[in-house]
Amino acid sequence: MKNEERIIEILAESLRKQDRQEELLTKLVESHIKQGETMEKHGVILEKHGTILERQGSLIEKQGVILEKQSGILGKLLEGQERLTTEFHRMNDHLLTKQNKMEDRIVRLENKVFKA
Repeated sequence: MKNEERIIEILAESLRKQDRQEELLTKLVESHIKQGETMEKHGVILEKHGTILERQGSLIEKQGVILEKQSGILGKLLEGQERLTTEFHRMNDHLLTKQNKMEDRIVRLENKVFKA
């Protein structure tokens, strides 16, 4: 009888170990499932980040185009302003020259009138 009890005891221990292994295996499977779900969520997040980065890249590209256009416009404005300044100085010099000639003429006329 002792052998039978020992066999029963060994079988019971074996069943307990098997139950424990099944519990551990179940926990391991559940853990892998959770990891899979987490990885899936990370994948979705990374996909969204990728989309955001693409949009940002597109916006930056558009801003670059706008800045180039603004630069061109500012360049043309500066050229126009330089031309206007040059023309102003030219006209100012012309008017000063005329004024000087008129003053000289007035002085000559005054000299003729007062000497005569």
